[in-house]
Amino acid sequence: MFIIKKLILLAAILVVAAVNVLLYWNQHLYYESEKIGDTEQKIEVLEKASTFNPLNDLVFYELGKAYHDLGMNSLGEEGRSFLHLQKSISHFDRSLRINPSSYFAHFYLAQSLFNMSFDSPSLEDKAHEEYKKATNLAGENSEIFFEVGKVFLSRWPLLSEQDRDFTVEILNKIINRREKERLRVLLNLWQINVDDYEVMARILPEDSQIYRAYAEFLGEKALSLEERQKYLAKAEYLEFRRAKDVFETGEYAVFYYRLNEAQNHFKSCLNILEKIYFYQDLLATQNQIDSSEYDDLQKLALLNQAKSLLEQGQDFKDVEGYLWDYLAREDSAPAISELESFLKGKGLDGGTIESSFDDLGRLSFRLYFSLKQGRFRDNMRVGRNLLQSFVLVPEGKEDQFVKILQIVGESFQRVDYIYDSNEFYKRALEMDPENLEILVKLRGNYERLRADREIENVSRKIGEIISPREIGVNRSIYRGQTFRRSMVLDGRSINLGVQFGESEGDRSPLVTVLFNGRVVWEDYLGGDVVLVPVESTVGENVIQVVPANMGVELMRITYE
Repeated sequence: MFIIKKLILLAAILVVAAVNVLLYWNQHLYYESEKIGDTEQKIEVLEKASTFNPLNDLVFYELGKAYHDLGMNSLGEEGRSFLHLQKSISHFDRSLRINPSSYFAHFYLAQSLFNMSFDSPSLEDKAHEEYKKATNLAGENSEIFFEVGKVFLSRWPLLSEQDRDFTVEILNKIINRREKERLRVLLNLWQINVDDYEVMARILPEDSQIYRAYAEFLGEKALSLEERQKYLAKAEYLEFRRAKDVFETGEYAVFYYRLNEAQNHFKSCLNILEKIYFYQDLLATQNQIDSSEYDDLQKLALLNQAKSLLEQGQDFKDVEGYLWDYLAREDSAPAISELESFLKGKGLDGGTIESSFDDLGRLSFRLYFSLKQGRFRDNMRVGRNLLQSFVLVPEGKEDQFVKILQIVGESFQRVDYIYDSNEFYKRALEMDPENLEILVKLRGNYERLRADREIENVSRKIGEIISPREIGVNRSIYRGQTFRRSMVLDGRSINLGVQFGESEGDRSPLVTVLFNGRVVWEDYLGGDVVLVPVESTVGENVIQVVPANMGVELMRITYE
């Protein structure tokens, strides 16, 4: 009995050793096959490996891939290609019987079935089912989603409604990843095989970056202008919503006194708003951003940015620019009074206006503050005191004193003391004779007085300062490149003209024209001149020209 037990134990050890040897050689040959470049030699090694272990799904998976490659490389030899693809299907089936959760095996089985379906159409439905199994098992593997999406998109006209819904679902997941190159491939496949904007509306996730990429593609391919502008307007609406969220996050940070964090959020909010060009203005039914809400958000972001910096101990001069910008936009007396109380609480009110005479920068700010609050007579009193006093303007501070005289002149103007207003404007012009803003205000006063001769003289001076009515450019602008040119104007309504050279080829250039950061015209060129009515501002105005689908020759810019 003892001898029998020893023999059984020895036999068991030999069996285990033999199994281990077989498993080892199976794995060894499998890894060796990965180093082999020749497909037929690789198949020979893998088939030998399968004899050592018929339960290694990876060996049969690699055999399936190898036969698939042979089939694809011999497409010109119909019978041989068919035979290789049949063998690949057989090996993929065997691999999946061992490991049914292998999404790569399902995918390559689908590839083989799909390629055989050109000769046997009945296999196409089975290929679709295998593609679906691969995506259901793939989890977060975007490569499988992408490859399956490409196949289904390329077969769109032949898909059932169920398969189309499936395609939309997986494409949505791929595009959500914001992978630019893959999105480009899918958009090209959509254009070739689908070309249906309603389908793309179902595919695209709600994402401003993706909307912009889609709109850019439509522009480059000279597709629907309305669709392009609609998605740019949608993208800007989403960006506006994001700006509001960022602003609210900044307010939340202020509440918990995380002031540096709050400051960054308010700055980010301003940067987002600056990149909104209001494409909705080009569409009759797409006005999604309320202009007053946009203006209010911009004002509050400027104000809170300044407050956050002051709360962190920054000097008044470090935030003065934000406050000037805020006050230029804010006309609400209660809001301005609230800011005044805040500044007083920080000891930044500077006392009475007269106490600021030694600091011209602070004096000009306080006068502007009073102007915005409607305290015109306080400014008038200060102005008269300035004229009666000996004020030495330090070198390099002349611009600040000119600003003071301008604000006082405007204060007189607001209460219809036109002659007094003119006196201060003229004093300012003695120091800065080419100050366009003051010249325009002085012309306005003369127009109220109906002083034709003076109007003519001031208008002539303004005409010498503003940009010429025709600006030669003669420059090539490439697709996607932005041409930018500043123009000095006097704040009147103008008809802006942009003249182009003749375009080459059959396509018409798609061109965008922006004026002071807002899109004012976008269309395919139907002629060589674009005329757009715009409202200019006093001083610098910026025109931008951007060709979307092909380069253009920009000849000149004009205005009337």
